[in-house]
Amino acid sequence: MKSVLLPVDGSKHAFAAALYLVQFAKLHGDLEVHVLNVEPQPVAWQTHGMEEDAIERHLAARANIVQKPVVAALSEAGIRHKTHVRLGDTAEIIVALADELGCDTIVMGTRGLGGLAALALGSVTRKVLHLANKPVVCIKADDD
Repeated sequence: MKSVLLPVDGSKHAFAAALYLVQFAKLHGDLEVHVLNVEPQPVAWQTHGMEEDAIERHLAARANIVQKPVVAALSEAGIRHKTHVRLGDTAEIIVALADELGCDTIVMGTRGLGGLAALALGSVTRKVLHLANKPVVCIKADDD
């Protein structure tokens, strides 16, 4: 792994994926990490009367909050990183951006829902695994 896409959503699982990359870099050397937050496309009633710039600033502020702890961990470890914010279907954006940026791996947290819960709720991880044409490393945080 040299160039990695790290999707984050503010969960402990996403942070665990960031910590995995910190440990990986300590053992294997230099990495470039692209930290991605995907926000759902807002629906018209949510943004009624808002200017496009105001919507983008609001979503960027939300993404900054979500990305902040991960960016801090990567910075502290001296890992090169860039942040990205996109709107749309999470799994599709993850795979498309990894391809666009030339990332060789996607490292992402997963809640590890099993059985009926995963089928009923769907799974971003499952969809990324299905769509991706590169390795996807799935990290599950310890249960508290």
